[in-house]
Amino acid sequence: MQIKDWASCPTQSKLYRELAQLGLLENIAELDVFGYTVVPPEKVGPPEFHAKVKAAVVDVVQRRFGRLGNDGLTWKDRNQIVRMILWEDRIFEELLLNPAGLGLIQHLIGTNCILSLFDGWVKGPGLGRTPLHRDNWDFTRHASPPEPNSANFNYMVTDYSAADGAITFVPGSHKWRRPPMPAEIEYWADRAEPIQAPAGSMVVWGDLTWHASALRANLGERLMILGTYSRPFMQTQGPYRQTVTQEALSRNPLRFAGLMDVYGSFPFGEQDFDVVRGREAAAVQSGLVDVSPYHSLFDREPAGDRVSVRPDYDYFAFDLEVHTANVKARAMGGAAALANAERQKMAANTAAIADQT
Repeated sequence: MQIKDWASCPTQSKLYRELAQLGLLENIAELDVFGYTVVPPEKVGPPEFHAKVKAAVVDVVQRRFGRLGNDGLTWKDRNQIVRMILWEDRIFEELLLNPAGLGLIQHLIGTNCILSLFDGWVKGPGLGRTPLHRDNWDFTRHASPPEPNSANFNYMVTDYSAADGAITFVPGSHKWRRPPMPAEIEYWADRAEPIQAPAGSMVVWGDLTWHASALRANLGERLMILGTYSRPFMQTQGPYRQTVTQEALSRNPLRFAGLMDVYGSFPFGEQDFDVVRGREAAAVQSGLVDVSPYHSLFDREPAGDRVSVRPDYDYFAFDLEVHTANVKARAMGGAAALANAERQKMAANTAAIADQT
């Protein structure tokens, strides 16, 4: 089947072709059928990339918590999240944009998703473990929609196996569309499927999949990096748009600014939407995936001065003249967007008729 740039899914078809180029179509199938997938190290990056990530993680852990001992018991009975590590080393920015990880994440939650969390994780031998859960925390509904609202990658800094205290999954649980009950948490504690994969691998899953971790029997530390991405209307777990610098935005591609959510429309102030900034945002990201520009997974061109940090808005400020001008500009922009959408539909219909004849 020829994958075209259909008007009905303008970004999805481009993403699909790039995932095919990366050899990840089987991973798409595993995500859809089982709820999680593992990407081997050679599809994540070269050996020197993995070595840099490991060195950076170890450096962060030792600076914050002290040196790792030689007896493998420094982190005995501990299962510790190391928060907010993104700005500790530039190699983490590369990992955030990793084509395999970001590509599969975008398959799950859209090509305009934003970064929610980027943390390290250290786990030692003994009693430390993560209980069974899912990452969709909407308890207001009895059943969840079939599509996840957020998705994760675990980058394995060290080898993973059951004896290493690996993350575990309940295959197919994403289709149950509900959180586990207390009895199920107990039942699956030692029955969930452990990930067995070498360092440098990535496991990716959506927020509906049940997962936990095994107890670590081996000496030493299990090291990992957790990246969580969410749909753009959700509140992030980390303050990335508040902490990203102009230097970081400029040295990275346009997609990085979208992940930082520096152009997110919310929250509104009395002045309402910033139309001037909205024009700048049009080249970066939209909250609507089908009108958001597609940025290639392989794009590494620095954004330079095409992007900027989020202004420090005074949400109580109001200028009637500026407000009126913004309303007019938005109306004109909306009319242009509707006209463009209508042209795309007509072009798609014309192409469909041509294919049929």
